[in-house]
Amino acid sequence: SCQDITLEQLLKTAPTESGIFIDHLRRHLFSLQQNPELAMVFKKVVTTDSSVQLEPMQIYQLQRMGLVQLNGNEVRPRCNLYRQYFCDLL
Repeated sequence: SCQDITLEQLLKTAPTESGIFIDHLRRHLFSLQQNPELAMVFKKVVTTDSSVQLEPMQIYQLQRMGLVQLNGNEVRPRCNLYRQYFCDLL
C-alpha cells in the first residue's frame, strides 16, 4: 500500500517506468516525440547544469507544457524529476 512506501523509495523510483509520475512523464515524452526539434531543445535544457537561452517560441512551447521555469530569457527544467527522466530518453 501507499503507506508502506518511504520517501526515499518514492524519490528513487519517481523518474523510472515504475514511478508514480510515469503517466504524466510519458504524456510529456509523447508530446516531445511529436516535435523532434523541440525535443532536441529540451534535451539541451535537461543535460545542461546551468540555465539555457532559447528562442522565444521554444521558451513559449516548453513553458506552456510546464516543463521549464523561466528566469529572464533563460530556462531551466521546472523540477529535477524532469531532468532525471528526460536526460536519457531524449
